[in-house]
Amino acid sequence: MNNMTNALVQRVFSAPKWEALKADTRENLQKGLLDYLVCCYTTVAYDTHFHHVWSARLFPGVTDGTALVIGRSEKVHPYDACFLNGYAAHALDLDDVHSDIRGHPSAVILSLLMALLEQKQHTARFFEAYLIGVEVMTRVSKTLGKVHYEKGFHTTATAGLYGAVAAGAYYMTFQEEEYNQALDLCVSQISGSRSHFGTLIKPLHAGLTAQKAWQILHFVKNNVVGNANTLADDNGLLSMFGNEDSSLEGLLDGWGLEWAVDKPGFWFKLYPCCSANAHSIDAVKELIENDMIDAKQIAAIQLYFPENGDAALIYKDPINGEQGRFSAEYCVALLLTGRELSMDAFLLEEIPEEIKELMEKTTRVYDENIEFASVSYPANRYSIVEMTMLNGDKKRARCDIPHGSPGNPLNWEDLLEKAKNLLHQDAIPLIEIFQQGKAVTLEKLINLLEAEA
Repeated sequence: MNNMTNALVQRVFSAPKWEALKADTRENLQKGLLDYLVCCYTTVAYDTHFHHVWSARLFPGVTDGTALVIGRSEKVHPYDACFLNGYAAHALDLDDVHSDIRGHPSAVILSLLMALLEQKQHTARFFEAYLIGVEVMTRVSKTLGKVHYEKGFHTTATAGLYGAVAAGAYYMTFQEEEYNQALDLCVSQISGSRSHFGTLIKPLHAGLTAQKAWQILHFVKNNVVGNANTLADDNGLLSMFGNEDSSLEGLLDGWGLEWAVDKPGFWFKLYPCCSANAHSIDAVKELIENDMIDAKQIAAIQLYFPENGDAALIYKDPINGEQGRFSAEYCVALLLTGRELSMDAFLLEEIPEEIKELMEKTTRVYDENIEFASVSYPANRYSIVEMTMLNGDKKRARCDIPHGSPGNPLNWEDLLEKAKNLLHQDAIPLIEIFQQGKAVTLEKLINLLEAEA
């Protein structure tokens, strides 16, 4: 059998250098880094669980730590930095998502790369590694197929491990054999269940995955290695985790013709909730903009999705705001009662009665006769919100391309505004570094992070 791991590594080594990348590609990578940092800072400022996660670091007694924790003054062991920054990036569900992955690439990949800065600082190679990490994560996710996620795996943690290891091995200039060995160890470490969505364990998947990636690199550097070709061999990745739609055919095809960071590209979020809510959110906003809606006059609400289009939205009757991040019913009810999709709305310990009443009137519908739009993000996804009023009137809106998705993306101004809205005055130094047209360097960024610490 062909060594698919080595074939993938050969593709990685053929990737272009930073200077040879298209301007749009370089911009997308810098946008991803900015959004990641904003998410980390915001979690440290707002998240009620962060102090528990901080207390759970494995090396609390380290007094001479070398790795930065974004938003904290202390430096820690790099293994703990992976854990803490990965959690912080993903905790409030504000971080980027990638529709071909059905997961969150930057939270895992950048958390590992940030932990490696204490060993090496090279701006161009950092962004090249980020590009490769997202590419490998995307290709592994597509290899595993859609059923992998629908069965309950959290792709951020499964395909994400391959992406993070690929990025880290590239950044640390692993030679071909070392690179192969690192990727081949991933199969023994991947895990992550969607049964934990709506709890702090879900964002911990990102931190734990970055941590595993750091450990794999550490193992390989010390010659702790295993068998080859574990992507394709018996008892390897596809043998263990594959499904009827899994295939290695697309793992290598078209490498470098279009990068995953460009097409479909990152999906940057405006709201601290699962992106699977975005279609319903935009549909409800359209209804509210076009008509004065009195929530008390609503008799019933139907939310239409394609089959498994709402797989991530596991709560139809959430009991708190954290679960509400994964509930279309909750997000729709918030908007219809005049509330904002704010940080506080998703930190509530109890759901207000007015919201509960609307959620009880809401049902999900899967109608195979509804046609897909010719263009949608993700492909063949939509949401239709239909309200029946007490007087019998019906109000209906459909969304196929939500704001923030690659088909209707956030631009630099939107991302900088997101930073201002979340971080207020604290965003100013960060914005100065990332102002459109400026060259972002690790030196500037590390100076800022250390100064703020």
